[in-house]
Amino acid sequence: MWLKIIFLVIAGVFVYRLFGGKVPFLDKPKEDNENEHDFGEVEATSACATCGTYITETDALIYQKKSYCSHECLKKIK
Repeated sequence: MWLKIIFLVIAGVFVYRLFGGKVPFLDKPKEDNENEHDFGEVEATSACATCGTYITETDALIYQKKSYCSHECLKKIK
């Protein structure tokens, strides 16, 4: 009797996960990755200190608390 119940529970969890269900104590929480963004998510932008081109903060090169769009713009101020 107990063997049947255990088998049904295991089969139920398998089918649940097969269709995309999540089991909280089995699934690790998804870590936020800074490089991955959801579609349509708005990212912060800033202007390049040399040429004024707007770039996302993840793509910007930061030097002395200013953002630059490329190594060429960064070399112009040095």
